Amino acid sequence: MKKQMHLTGFMIYCPAPHMIMSWVYPREKIRHQWTEVEYWVEIAQTLERGKFDLFFFADGWGGGTNAASVRYAIQFPNSDPLCLIPYLAAKTEKLGFGATMSTTFYPPYMLARKLATLDHVTKGRIGWNIVSSIAKGEARNFGMEDLPPHDERYDRADEYMEVCYQLWNSWDDDALLMDMENGIFADPTKIHKINFEGKWHKVQGPLTVIPSPQRSPYLFQAGQSDRGREFAAKHAECIFAAATGTRQMREFSDDIAARCERNGRNPEDLKIIWGAQPLVAEDEREAQARQREIRERIPLEASLALMSGHFNYDLNSLDIDKPVGDLKVPGTQGMLEAYTKSNPNITLREIASSYLSGNDGGPMIGTASQVADHLIYLLEEGGGDGFQLTPSYYAPDYYADLNRMLIPELQKRGVYRTEYGEDTLRDRMNERASRAGMRAAE
Repeated sequence: MKKQMHLTGFMIYCPAPHMIMSWVYPREKIRHQWTEVEYWVEIAQTLERGKFDLFFFADGWGGGTNAASVRYAIQFPNSDPLCLIPYLAAKTEKLGFGATMSTTFYPPYMLARKLATLDHVTKGRIGWNIVSSIAKGEARNFGMEDLPPHDERYDRADEYMEVCYQLWNSWDDDALLMDMENGIFADPTKIHKINFEGKWHKVQGPLTVIPSPQRSPYLFQAGQSDRGREFAAKHAECIFAAATGTRQMREFSDDIAARCERNGRNPEDLKIIWGAQPLVAEDEREAQARQREIRERIPLEASLALMSGHFNYDLNSLDIDKPVGDLKVPGTQGMLEAYTKSNPNITLREIASSYLSGNDGGPMIGTASQVADHLIYLLEEGGGDGFQLTPSYYAPDYYADLNRMLIPELQKRGVYRTEYGEDTLRDRMNERASRAGMRAAE
């Protein structure tokens, strides 16, 4: 049997989640604006018809701190997807949902409780994208001048995860009795305070939520730096990753596998999902013309504003025509390396010209058959388990176009499901009944 490809749909609760200016669309084609809940329901139900594993929401608490990000809606404004997910779960039956929540700003007890509750509400379809936050603007919205140093944020997150594991394990499997004849709701000897005291966190417990269908959310992580990869190899069940070709993909896949083994884990238990933004049309020329039209509306100022937010640094203060290797850019470690490894002399202007928007041609832009060929090739040569697909235009139509053209082609090739199997998100991602993501409290 051919290896099955996982697909997730990427969104942010905002006008343009990834492709800059994707909120610009012919008015006569827009059925609902992003402010209307019907817009999100249509996306969720479209993803479910396409048998996607997950509707993933990236998130952040910064944004809107410079004129360009406001002028062009650079991942701003940004609403809270945690409020949206329960409604979408009620309008779907199988689709999983991924929520991004920061270990820097959420107290661990609050986060563990919210996610356990969401796992009940979604009937075992919730996942958590573990982030430690990267933007100084986020820190300043929470009364901090700046974030802790990069590696310290991960050290804190390691301890944070131990708190969460213990809280989710604070109920024994048979603690809940619901014994109506004897009037005993639960066995108090099987519900435990955790009394956790670490360097940064102190939590008594137990968790006030009964064990949920998955007991813990399915765990995602997206760190690209050395410290981020080590964190993922210890805690994550699935990594969202980015690479510029099969060589980088294979290097990343092999590195993660080695780290898993050093952490006593089977590398097959840690999925890798690659970011991708295919554009599929009935013929190649139509796809290329549409991509060209989308990219031509992106101002350089807007692209630099998005990059500045991701790198946590005002790139407009730098010489954008110098090789990036000569620039000292703090922020998200590992993001620029994907560019410099393939071209040591690449400049910020060159990166900005295609940042998160691709180019006018290439194997991701074409017919369903061409794009399917390339996606299969990437996994065969680069490793990994699937793709996180990001809309380059009005999201309901973008995903509907994939359902109409790309999904049937992948199904015909035998690399993508025709029906959902397991019920919980974890079981489906693992393709077997398992609680692989739940570690015993140490």
